Amino acid sequence: MRAGERIPVIEGDCLQMLAAEVACARFARPRRVVSDTCWNGGFQIEAEAVANHQMRPEEVQSAQAFQQYCRDLLGLHQLPATTVLQLTAARLLDGGLGREDGGGFPVTALVTAGVSHNAVWAGDAAGYEEVAAGEYQGWAPGTINSMIFIDADVACEAMLHGFTVVAECKADEILRRGIRSHYSDALATGTGTDTTTIVCNPFSLHKRATASTHSRLGMAIARAVRSALSQALAAGGQEMAAGGDV
Repeated sequence: MRAGERIPVIEGDCLQMLAAEVACARFARPRRVVSDTCWNGGFQIEAEAVANHQMRPEEVQSAQAFQQYCRDLLGLHQLPATTVLQLTAARLLDGGLGREDGGGFPVTALVTAGVSHNAVWAGDAAGYEEVAAGEYQGWAPGTINSMIFIDADVACEAMLHGFTVVAECKADEILRRGIRSHYSDALATGTGTDTTTIVCNPFSLHKRATASTHSRLGMAIARAVRSALSQALAAGGQEMAAGGDV
């Protein structure tokens, strides 16, 4: 995406670049969102916005500083405090966009990718034990962030199934490219800080109860994510740039 670019995603809502380091969608009507990100993750039944932000991990050294960093970022761009926020060290301007027909409605994926430092094989030796509440665990530069917009009313369990589809596509694309783990001799399956956000439109007349890869919706999610990830990796996700992964 380019700075200032607007991509229609759900019933009048647009994904846009607010700045070179912030991509977001503000919702005119509440949307259902599920995400595994650390800022407003989980199920949000009436989400107001979602965003992906390129940050420098070294700028945050404590849990308190992280909380303040996120609040300041949202305030700077006039985004609600309830925004579902993904964070990455990958360049947003190198992110890929994929778009597929889900069966009368669009499925759009934005994927940003950096694997130069943080690629991991699921099952590699752990790098840390979970820290105590209130402490901060730093993370290596990198991350594959996937943001999927589905302009249909998708059941909660089907939205969760979408995470399985994303994980399968991600591992397949990384393995196909022969990207190796930075922590073992194995081929990577992702990075240690990947996050996924899935947005649907609860007001749509299109209702879907499954996102199985046998279904039209599952196929559309897979193809949109694979296309977007392939673009992101080709644009620079496997290269090193000053200040962190690209």
